[in-house]
Amino acid sequence: MVIIGAFVLFQATNATAMTFMALYVTETVGLGVMWAGIVLGVAAALEVPALMIIGRLGDRISHLTLVAVGAVLSAVYYAGLVLVSEPVLLLVPQIPNALGFAAISGIGLTLFQDLIPGAGMSTGLFMNARRVGAILSGPIIAAGAPPSLGQRGIFAICAVLTVIGLVMIPLAKRLAAPPAEPG
Repeated sequence: MVIIGAFVLFQATNATAMTFMALYVTETVGLGVMWAGIVLGVAAALEVPALMIIGRLGDRISHLTLVAVGAVLSAVYYAGLVLVSEPVLLLVPQIPNALGFAAISGIGLTLFQDLIPGAGMSTGLFMNARRVGAILSGPIIAAGAPPSLGQRGIFAICAVLTVIGLVMIPLAKRLAAPPAEPG
């Protein structure tokens, strides 16, 4: 259950960033809507090689470790978006975004299959974590957008929620470990 909760948070923040990017680029950063398309296109283009890199690393590095690193990179991405003030600064955070997305979404299903018995159950829970996360993106946008925070608050909340998900990963690992043999 802990890993499902972490993934709901990861998917919620990802869905929030995707949903809100065009408004953020135009209203907060003050750029034309074309820049939102460029940013989202660059992110998608970087995700393809990132998925291949992370997939190869998944053969040598623990899936939980890769997801944890992905969460750190995602938190860096959201924190970076809080500071964006010009076009180039919108593009640079897309590198940790692509790597974080690749680790969480690319290795995530394999991690679920490692931790949850039954391919149908693990896949169903992984996909539902994504759907529940997408549903939570609305409340995240609402919570982060009051005038006191400005729209940057949305990405600050995403960074915090991602860190909370990251903290849940070692707990999931501890709970998934088989009990120690008595001495």
